[in-house]
Amino acid sequence: MGARRLFAATLAATAIGLALAAPAQASFHEMSIREVYPGGADEASYVELQMWAAGQEFVSGHHLVAYNANGSVAEDFKFAANVSGGANQSTVLVADSGYGGVFAGRPAPDASDANLDLSPAGGAVCWVEGSPPDCVAWGNFTGPLPAHAPALVVGSPAAPAGVPAGMALRRTIAPGCSTLLELGDDSNDSAVDFADVFPAPRPNSATPSEHACGGQLPGGGYEAGGQQGGGAGSGRRRPQTRIVRKPRRRTRDRTPTFRFASTVKRSTYLCKLDRRRFKRCPARFTTPKLRPGRHVLRVKARAPGGAVDKTPAIYRFRVIRSR
Repeated sequence: MGARRLFAATLAATAIGLALAAPAQASFHEMSIREVYPGGADEASYVELQMWAAGQEFVSGHHLVAYNANGSVAEDFKFAANVSGGANQSTVLVADSGYGGVFAGRPAPDASDANLDLSPAGGAVCWVEGSPPDCVAWGNFTGPLPAHAPALVVGSPAAPAGVPAGMALRRTIAPGCSTLLELGDDSNDSAVDFADVFPAPRPNSATPSEHACGGQLPGGGYEAGGQQGGGAGSGRRRPQTRIVRKPRRRTRDRTPTFRFASTVKRSTYLCKLDRRRFKRCPARFTTPKLRPGRHVLRVKARAPGGAVDKTPAIYRFRVIRSR
């Protein structure tokens, strides 16, 4: 009887061990879409997935699917291998072939897909095998998503006029805790869950900034909340400014035109050309006639509530004489 009891105990222990191991395997691909950059002609499109918890990097064989505006499949990317082990709320970056040219100096993506050609005008991306699956649609997307419906839900598209040039879409994580990705951050409505931001691709090698409310950041110090573009209270947030259209570094155009963007909607802009003072300028700004030589343009956004970007965007260029 002793041997039988020992065998039964061993069998029970094995069963318990398998039961404990099962949840880790079942949750290995619990991720949400954090950021999408539809690069368009620059072929620098990327999609960034964010883990719910540590130990969910076993993505080999699983799919990230991109859709055209009419809901047809544009690209079905299958991970060929797992990514390296990630911390809680780490990210996984999948990028198109032009990523290195546009985002030179940024960390390399975790996976490459030369056919990830997302259109700023409209489309959708889904992490189809998540638990639950997760999607975002933007621009003129009309759908539906026939390949995986009805499990995939996009709601109303974000950025209905299309994603502005040089901008990305990022998930808003304000509900509940503004510094932590949570289940409540996903309303299944892209227009509610995502906002226009400047692209900031973050691969798995980067330390995540997310943390529990009131918690300590990985690098030390504390953070009160995240900054998102648009939304309630955006006038009190300090904006970030980007020059999204500019002349070549060497140009013969003596009245070049610039276009600006801000992370806070309805921002106005302040421009400083060369040694002149900052003064208000439109989002589409054409300089007065410039002399041949070196020039510097600085611009900073001002939110509706009065907060001003403390780090102006800067562009240096040279006007050369016409032949």
